[in-house]
Amino acid sequence: MIAVQTISTSWTKSSRGGSLAMLRNCVPKRLPLSVPDDFRNVVWHSVAYSECNRFAVPTSVRVTGHCEDNRFGCKNAEVERHDDYAILIYRYQTGAPARQFFDQSGTPVAPEHSIKIPWNRWASVEYNGRFPCIDTGNWWYERVVINVACGDSIPFNCFTGSEPIENYTQLAILR
Repeated sequence: MIAVQTISTSWTKSSRGGSLAMLRNCVPKRLPLSVPDDFRNVVWHSVAYSECNRFAVPTSVRVTGHCEDNRFGCKNAEVERHDDYAILIYRYQTGAPARQFFDQSGTPVAPEHSIKIPWNRWASVEYNGRFPCIDTGNWWYERVVINVACGDSIPFNCFTGSEPIENYTQLAILR
């Protein structure tokens, strides 16, 4: 079984600083997992926060027992499912500012990071970006946390009751 929890936070320039920025930064990165009764192999728990209610409560919560692809609603992350493990992959593809990746020696490397998640463990990736609105051309911002667990059974507190094997963070300075 595999459980994927995506927590996305979106905002505009009005929440870049001041009290709204402080509230935005209080959005949790881990939540208790909602598991549907028909949970068999995959559960996707998607939670969205927005400045429209001052980031007080989720603006959207969706739980489903399936996903049509391995992206789980994420622009720059995907999950590969295997029989006894999962791989959580961060792969920069979109969102300003453009990302530059270098290894420890300063050599440019591909903008990608993979985490192999063994059975009965979990991992997390966090990234952000700035995106243009197709209709207005105005910019909006997004932070996404994707938590992935796999195992024979996955308890509701899998993300809140233990630490991940790895927490990869790729946060750009958004202007």
